[in-house]
Amino acid sequence: MNSRQRVKMALNHQEPDRIPFDLGGTVLTSIHVHAYRNLRRYLGLPDKEVEVMDVFQQIAVIDDDMRQKLGCDGRNVAPRSSATFKIVVDEDSMPGYRFFQDEWGISWRMPKDGGFYYDMFQHPFANSASIDDIKHFPWPDPVDPARFTTLKESARHVAEDLGEAVILGGLSAGFVELAAWTRGFARFYPDLVTNLEWMTYLMDTIIDLKLAYWEVALPLVGEYADVVQEADDLAGQFGLLISPETYRKVIKPRHKKIMDFIKARTDAKIFFHSCGAIREIIPDMIEIGIDIINPVQVSAVGMESSALKRDFGKEMTFWGGLVDTQGVFTTGTTDEVREEVRRRIDDFGAGGGFIAATVHNIQANVPPENIMALWETLQEYGSYGPGGVSQRADDYVPAARHDKPVKVSSSPDALPAQMLTPEAAAAQVAEEEFYPDLFLDMQDAIIDGRRAEAVVAGEQALADGYAPQAVISDGIVPAMTIVGERFESAEFFLPEMMAAALAARGILELLRPRLVASHAEPVGRVVIGTVKGDLHDIGKNLVAMMFEGAGFEVIDLGPDVPADKFIAAINEHKPGLVGLSALLTTTAPMMRTIINALQAAGVRDRVKVLVGGAAISEEFADEIGADGYAPDAGAAVRKAKALLAMTA
Repeated sequence: MNSRQRVKMALNHQEPDRIPFDLGGTVLTSIHVHAYRNLRRYLGLPDKEVEVMDVFQQIAVIDDDMRQKLGCDGRNVAPRSSATFKIVVDEDSMPGYRFFQDEWGISWRMPKDGGFYYDMFQHPFANSASIDDIKHFPWPDPVDPARFTTLKESARHVAEDLGEAVILGGLSAGFVELAAWTRGFARFYPDLVTNLEWMTYLMDTIIDLKLAYWEVALPLVGEYADVVQEADDLAGQFGLLISPETYRKVIKPRHKKIMDFIKARTDAKIFFHSCGAIREIIPDMIEIGIDIINPVQVSAVGMESSALKRDFGKEMTFWGGLVDTQGVFTTGTTDEVREEVRRRIDDFGAGGGFIAATVHNIQANVPPENIMALWETLQEYGSYGPGGVSQRADDYVPAARHDKPVKVSSSPDALPAQMLTPEAAAAQVAEEEFYPDLFLDMQDAIIDGRRAEAVVAGEQALADGYAPQAVISDGIVPAMTIVGERFESAEFFLPEMMAAALAARGILELLRPRLVASHAEPVGRVVIGTVKGDLHDIGKNLVAMMFEGAGFEVIDLGPDVPADKFIAAINEHKPGLVGLSALLTTTAPMMRTIINALQAAGVRDRVKVLVGGAAISEEFADEIGADGYAPDAGAAVRKAKALLAMTA
């Protein structure tokens, strides 16, 4: 049985000789160039120039000697992602960074010191207000012949000569992702609430380009295509980024259009990548024809491996999920890695429908010992037949389970409704603070994300003689408190929360000159930044907006902030709180470095340190000596008030 046969059996929910293994078969299941070089040295393979598979993520093309040693079963066959457009990296024009612009007009940069990835920092539609801007944009040519020059022969070579599964890459990232990248996240999510006509026109334009590419690529590759890639990141660690209703109304019909188009032109299985807690929409994915989900983020809420297999394993193939690259794979021992891998094999492997791969790409800081512990465990426990997956011997001891219980929101909106007694209702009314109609209108405008109307209400409040502090305390703060509660109880999602935060910011921009002139003191002062080496700032930006909405003065240091810049800001601005953000496991350790630097500089005792981000947990916060941890923006405000001994 060759690799292609093995993969096809697994995709058809049959048991081949062993669980197929993927390393480098897609741009989502590969390995960072740093970790790849370390692994080659660890295995005694000769040093060589590593070819970069994806410049943005800095992941490696897996060389044939490594593929043969590890028994990789699938191979990426991709178009030239830039066609006749050539990426030129500028090493000189931006001090401290190397950067480039891609064929979609998006600019990307990576720190020269301590950088692992490129992250976007300029977006071509960031300031666009007209659909004409989309119509007249110099879009890439999806059917440029240069994209397809070697595609068919490469697919034939992989399928026939090498006997490996052909994984056919697409034109670009998913249409949701690309819309967000070209618009900028800070505008994209609110647009889903307040500017939907413009946003859907952008999405549909991108979809047209993608379908034009598939119209050429699928017939060209023909029967050699075993798997076709599509993607869109739709969720975070704790749930969907957009509401299920928005997904089903706006996104799902467009995904279905793409899946139907592909299915009409190939028998290949559709591989769909979405990070995070996507369980709620997996039935929707099955309904529209998606065959494979990746990366199967088993550490996210609701993504427990045995339950996923139980509920969706007959219809869906799981490609990934073998080990959590955010957790034990990076910081655990080899024994801990073996235990997790063995457990995921047992959970996902029975009956086929499982391609073994890590949860997303192997990160730069994963030790080679842990990579080989994963691989060796798969060889030992990943075979089918007598004594293998689903036919273990009677004395087989399953791997220990260490899943953390899902934390349930304690927000009042998330708790079951309870009828008040007449006495309790009367007491509540007596304690209620009643706001003038103008402030109620302002609150409604903020909650609904109607920035222009919120600003008008703010102007009217000032004209009526209300002090700027009253506008904040009676208009903005109550509204943003409700927004935070609704976010935590899953009534609001990222688009609604960001739209509200932007509306509140509009009023704050109006008030700021008057607050400065009156020397009014904020309720608190916060210095916030994304740590050095990490350029991701959407979460940090949202936390900053929520702090502003709660009446804090925010000194935002931006992304890629070293310890000395935090220390200088503490000395200059005298904050009560410092907020540290990190998205990546590779940059999370920088939080410890910064906290230690605050201690060495003699400023640690003057501030409370609050940490957050996708790579961070409460346990990690305790371990590095932070004062608090917040999983999201709403929780960050509450935690900050508690740390500073404020009342909500």
